[in-house]
Amino acid sequence: MHLVLVGLSHKTAPIDLREKLSISKAELPDALEGLARLGEVRECVILSTCNRTEICAYTTTRSADLAIIDWLAQFRGIPAEDFTPHIYTRAGHKTAEHLFRVAPGLDSMTLGETQILGQVKEAYAAATRAGTTGTVLNSLFQQATAVGKRVFSETEIGRGAFSVGSTAARLVRSIFGDPSKSTLLMVGAGKMADLTMSNMAALGVTEMLVANRTYDNGAELASRFNGRGTRFEELASTLAKADIVVSSTGAQGCVITREMVSRAIRSRRGQPMFIIDLAVPRDVEETVASLDNVFLYNIDDLKAVVEANDACRRAELQKADAIVAEEVEEFNRWFRALDVVPVITALRGKFEGIRSAEMEKLSRKLGHLPPEDLRAIGAAMTSILNKMCHEPMIQIKECANGPDSAAKLEAMCEAFGLCLADLGAPTTSPVEDR
Repeated sequence: MHLVLVGLSHKTAPIDLREKLSISKAELPDALEGLARLGEVRECVILSTCNRTEICAYTTTRSADLAIIDWLAQFRGIPAEDFTPHIYTRAGHKTAEHLFRVAPGLDSMTLGETQILGQVKEAYAAATRAGTTGTVLNSLFQQATAVGKRVFSETEIGRGAFSVGSTAARLVRSIFGDPSKSTLLMVGAGKMADLTMSNMAALGVTEMLVANRTYDNGAELASRFNGRGTRFEELASTLAKADIVVSSTGAQGCVITREMVSRAIRSRRGQPMFIIDLAVPRDVEETVASLDNVFLYNIDDLKAVVEANDACRRAELQKADAIVAEEVEEFNRWFRALDVVPVITALRGKFEGIRSAEMEKLSRKLGHLPPEDLRAIGAAMTSILNKMCHEPMIQIKECANGPDSAAKLEAMCEAFGLCLADLGAPTTSPVEDR
């Protein structure tokens, strides 16, 4: 059995490709169910954010990444060759290493951003609800969460780190200087919207509007910042009131079109409008950028702001990397030990079968003895069995974490008359990297 990860991120793919391959929360249950139906997949989790889509799986074959890529192509209706050059794969311990770097924001656009840890937890929770996790991915994702918390508590890498929302606020300040007299229109009312409005409020923005498909949710968010909710159906007319528009919905298509913005700009008599599209897939039609007096930024445009802030925290990266390496080795030892469980169980069962058969024969021959004497004989035989099993069990467990583990494990099985293949244990190292 093997650990496999297939994904693409802001490091390998542009936003137009990431949005095509993103999987919304509403789609997750169907996606997980379909992925789990692949013959090679035993467990799976899908992490899909504005900056990455990654599939982590526990599989029967090391080459399961090919089947997962084909599944993703079919699920999204995109030819695999259109995105394969942007895909990265990880196998064995490199899967754990990658996830343990993702959780504390070491692989994020913003080094040390904290929001990704919550997104990893949500992805795991969704898979748990869908019934697509088991012993291996439960352990992997629970440890990933622990790694994220440990990195944030033992290093300074998260101190002062920007979230996407705070980066958007920084961008606003760099352009407006003093945005306190500007009106903000927030489209969407999720966690990203909450973070963005909090950061905008810190910049002194007081006039805030929230447009959300569920009006009550938008109104509730707006009320926390002394703003007001607006009807989503009135978005086109509300745009004209906004100097700053930040959009972060889960829509699968554009919610702000060129025509809507064009009308709003005419109503504003040419007064500039600053739009930040934080959504993947994008909320704002791309051609909006060509309109006069409209300044459109998407999530990839925030990179320059992020890079200027990252330098002060890179000194902490070495500490974080050391924590990740330590945690990967711990997970690796646990994962390798799984491979010897069938062997230990089979060997113990074989010895117990011999003991049971011999005890049954002895009971027939010594039937004249009192029951307590027979029980004492049985206890003595069990004690002998335990002592005989002790050393072989230790050697088998050591096989899992030593070099040439598969070959040594096979030799141990042959010595005791067991067939490694019949036990379902691997005949090659489960953590071999590709």
